[in-house]
Amino acid sequence: MRGDWLAISTSLLLALLLTLLPFGGWYGQYAPQWLWLVVMYWVLKTPNQIGLVTAWSMGLLLDVATVGLLGAHALLFTLSAALVLALRPWLNSTGPLQQAIFFSGLSLLYLLFLLWMQGGLSGGLAVLSYFGRSLSNLVIWPVLLFSLYQLRQRLH
Repeated sequence: MRGDWLAISTSLLLALLLTLLPFGGWYGQYAPQWLWLVVMYWVLKTPNQIGLVTAWSMGLLLDVATVGLLGAHALLFTLSAALVLALRPWLNSTGPLQQAIFFSGLSLLYLLFLLWMQGGLSGGLAVLSYFGRSLSNLVIWPVLLFSLYQLRQRLH
């Protein structure tokens, strides 16, 4: 139990740092949604410890840290977590590739709703960069899945 909380808090802090660090160039534009992915992992794997309240809190923390539209990330983190909780039995019975495709599609919806909330859906270039971020989420999910599993095992 203590190992899970240590793994959860460590991974969330690292994901927050990776999300907020100012990377330039192509990585900054196509970087995976680290915090969102880590929160979705923990919602999927430990729903009794990490659920909607944590998802909302992490989204709100991201809203405050990025000085974005207050509540946008919080709402989208919570809706994403609710969908993951509802589909949890099915997601746990699929393999890493199927999960990666699911989370990539869900992240694309997340990013498009975020863009719409911020009033920028008219720009085609922003939509294309969000496809790139969704693809980077697709690529990083199996790596994240393996890394966080290893972290959980080492801290138990």
